[in-house]
Amino acid sequence: MPTDARRPGAQHPGAQHPGAGHHVLILGGTRDARQLAEALAAQGLRVTFALHKPTGAVPPPSGCSLHLGSFGGEEGLADFIRAQGVTQWVNALHPHAATMQARTIKLAPAVGLPFHRLERPLWQPGAGDRWSRHDSVEALIAGVARIGPPAHGKPETATVTAAAAATATATATATDTATATDTDTGARRHRLLLTVGPQSLADFLPLTGPGIEAALFTRRFDSARGEAFDHLVTWIDGAPDPDLATETALIEAHRITALVTKNSGGPRPAKLDAAATAGLPVFLLNPPRLAGPAYSRWSDISDAVLAVADLR
Repeated sequence: MPTDARRPGAQHPGAQHPGAGHHVLILGGTRDARQLAEALAAQGLRVTFALHKPTGAVPPPSGCSLHLGSFGGEEGLADFIRAQGVTQWVNALHPHAATMQARTIKLAPAVGLPFHRLERPLWQPGAGDRWSRHDSVEALIAGVARIGPPAHGKPETATVTAAAAATATATATATDTATATDTDTGARRHRLLLTVGPQSLADFLPLTGPGIEAALFTRRFDSARGEAFDHLVTWIDGAPDPDLATETALIEAHRITALVTKNSGGPRPAKLDAAATAGLPVFLLNPPRLAGPAYSRWSDISDAVLAVADLR
């Protein structure tokens, strides 16, 4: 990949189709968005795939150009659409990218081009799930405070599997101070697996404050992210694992008492099944509610874009 691939605002040409009369801009942030971009490019459309704040190096979707970084607000996004000859555009942002979501919906009427929104169906609870769903970070934190400390009253030596011990050794990047020698008070603190991303971490730090005083364990995919919070969290370097046994081992290794996460929709992740298996409460932050029509499957939105381009 070119050396400037991680520079904000950089564009990277892919294997485009010079004869294509349409240029589709996809504001991405999900696996579905990348799948949609590649599907449209395969049909002969010129496609630009845009990511606002990517984590690490990002290859362009097959057959597409890649735009990384900010457009420069609403005016910058409108200028890009005009300058690049965009003929239709797609909001396929992550459901919790609240600022960009609101910006695109506000701007769409002014741009005056065909505009589509891809909306992933949210996760729904199943058998064994102990979920509480909240519309704001503040409500979620209050929900954690209401349930009080976890049920285990006296410190016990944690019983973990060999896989769990290996996971803890390989992934923990800060000292886990809550051990089998903790005081009763320390042992009753919540040990929260917080999977909200380093960019949102500051919003959830009241979980460590008076009334809750939880120990936070959180993942990061890039070890350079989140360094300012090193003294407040135990970092787990690595991505979520699709394997139930691995996610269960992580929960056991760190003696997690509850999961705090964002309801991002799409395929159900293994962390939710691991929490259900362990009988843990799960606190989910709902994404902002957005008005207007939307497509819930990438195949449907693909057909809609292709129809505008007279390819359906």
